[in-house]
Amino acid sequence: MSSGGADGVPLHYELLGPLRIHRAQAVREAGPAMQQAVLAVLLLNANEPVAREQLVQAVWGTRATANASGLLATYVARLRRVLEPERTRRSVGGVLSSWSGGYRLSVGAGQLDLQVFEQARLRAREQRAAGDLAGAGATLDRALGLWRGAGLDGLPGPYAALHRGRLTELRLATEEERFEVALLAGRQHEVVPELAVLAAEHPHRERPRMLLMLALYRAGRRSEALTVYAETRRLLIAGLGLEPGRELAELHQRMLRGDPALELGPEPVLPGRPLGGTLRTAWRPAQLPADPADFTGRSAELRTLFRVLGPGPASEPAASRRATAVAVVVVSGPPGIGKTALAVHAGHRLREHFGDGQLFAALHGPDGRPRTAADVLGRLLTDLGVEPGDLPGELEQRSALFRSVSAGRRLLLVLDDADSAAQVAELLPGSAGCAVLVTARSRLAELPGARAVVLDRLAPSEAARLLRRLLDGAGARTGAGTAADEESAAAAVLAACDGWPLALRSAAARVAARPGGGLVRLAGRLADERRRLAELSPGGRGVGGAFASCGDRLRRAPDGLAGWLAFRRLSRLGPADWTARTAADLLGVGEDRADELLDLVAEHGLLRRTADGGYRPHPLAALFGRTSGWTRDGIRMAPVEPGRRREQD
Repeated sequence: MSSGGADGVPLHYELLGPLRIHRAQAVREAGPAMQQAVLAVLLLNANEPVAREQLVQAVWGTRATANASGLLATYVARLRRVLEPERTRRSVGGVLSSWSGGYRLSVGAGQLDLQVFEQARLRAREQRAAGDLAGAGATLDRALGLWRGAGLDGLPGPYAALHRGRLTELRLATEEERFEVALLAGRQHEVVPELAVLAAEHPHRERPRMLLMLALYRAGRRSEALTVYAETRRLLIAGLGLEPGRELAELHQRMLRGDPALELGPEPVLPGRPLGGTLRTAWRPAQLPADPADFTGRSAELRTLFRVLGPGPASEPAASRRATAVAVVVVSGPPGIGKTALAVHAGHRLREHFGDGQLFAALHGPDGRPRTAADVLGRLLTDLGVEPGDLPGELEQRSALFRSVSAGRRLLLVLDDADSAAQVAELLPGSAGCAVLVTARSRLAELPGARAVVLDRLAPSEAARLLRRLLDGAGARTGAGTAADEESAAAAVLAACDGWPLALRSAAARVAARPGGGLVRLAGRLADERRRLAELSPGGRGVGGAFASCGDRLRRAPDGLAGWLAFRRLSRLGPADWTARTAADLLGVGEDRADELLDLVAEHGLLRRTADGGYRPHPLAALFGRTSGWTRDGIRMAPVEPGRRREQD
């Protein structure tokens, strides 16, 4: 299939900066920002079909409206005219072709700057392994010369935001590798100024400061090297409440001892260094999604995560922390409460303590069904350098290989949206230098040694601060009413969302999508309980979609249908606390059976257990239970008409 224009002239694409298209040595206009965002998603999935629904979610996210699919088709048609102006719009076999339910962009070798960059990194690694340090340094210089600013600069949408973070990490890791090569080649004197700039730009990133310390030490500036360590320690404690990581602390101690090995090296630890056997050369994985710019609150939960997953004070003996056990934390809570945002935010702040990489794996697929542990392990192992052809077929063998590959490494593993303790247990590394952060709708109490962090709604002050940040970040106009009107409307919106982060995000998206309505209009709509969930579920997603996914998972569980029916009936009681006795009376079952059903519903995120042994639904969850039914395709948010029954009550 063609990857050039209709006349055979090749196209070239640039993502390492503002998106640009080149054809016949001329820059072609890629269109408005949203159209560029569509093209970026297709380029990041080059030569693979992308479903229309995935494109809509990637470009619009929770702000998608009913006409998003129509806008997508318009943008694709315009992109076809940009990429192949001579080819008819419906022609088959073009650069941007239609596939069943989606689109595919053909990109040939050397046509995308990101691919050229990644190939250059691999070539530099091969040159370095062969001892050609000058060649490796020159290759890395050329690779970094491809960057024209921040990757995907200025592009809107959640997909671009996620990959912007990934590209930033990729560029920084490559800069660090270039300095490592320079130090191996004995060029410490000339790299000190550049390293000092990089360290100042990223004060909480430990690797540039390690390299700066080593360059200064080898240049005979030992007191300055020790001063860099003292400054780094002060910055980490003041900014993050953390001591320096193990590698940085060990380098400091070796300098204090005057370790003669520092004069010649050893070679700095490479990202993704080969471990022998079935491993190929790879770079250090840095898979955390972008840190949410509007992350708000959760200070107590963050302190717990840092205390359990961090390395602990440098002076504390390792045996008293965790000499042999892998640190595991399970962040649990209902959908939309901010579990993933907390895990990603904490992961970024802990990243420097896991110098061998950070892995991120979604444990549910796009269809809402749990991924098998064997499939997840297959991806984790290939990300760590195992050749796909060398992957064992059995789950037990893959799990054992993962423990071997991760042994001796400092890895942070973030497992998002776990289905069960059994699924997670097979994914745990065996090395005490690793840490695991899990998000799940239940506490996964069966997971041995795991520390539980349970998320509830945001405090009122935090919710108000998040709403303001979301509105400011989206450039939303709150309306033309008086200050008193706006304040009253904001209070009403906050009350309707009741501290639920996903509800607040959906509310902000509604305000941004209706420039003339603002908060006052939204507050009026949310006041009507019959339409509240619809307002907070743009495009069928948002709050309603999150609770629907809970209901679908519940119904697929053993005895789940009975649990769903119990939840539906009890939701008529409103958001008041429920007890097993109350449920037994309403359901006409024994108290033990009622407690069993409520416990099952709580495990799927629709209820919260209270300290006195009862159960409490969030007001929005209870509203969902009262106003939802199911279709052949699963549970959907749909008002139940008076006098009609959608299921056997």
